Amino acid sequence: MAAPLPFPTDHADPPAAPKSVGTAVLLAALLGPFGLFYASIAGGLFTLFLGIVVGLFTVGLGLVPLWLLCIGWAYAAASESQKNAQLAP
Repeated sequence: MAAPLPFPTDHADPPAAPKSVGTAVLLAALLGPFGLFYASIAGGLFTLFLGIVVGLFTVGLGLVPLWLLCIGWAYAAASESQKNAQLAP
């Protein structure tokens, strides 16, 4: 049987810091899917996979709309993070 921990563990985790919208958009504009990881890990993984597939089938021409999608997604995810931070007590 494990020994009890010397400190309480029943408290809630601290809230995550809200993401900066400007930083999220700048990173997505400069780095595309890799910059999107700042605002949304799931979005970054999805667009990275999509970028590989689209890039191969369109010889890179389909990456321009994908890059714009990354910028929009970063804006939306960071705005949602800001909104959720304001609602939290």
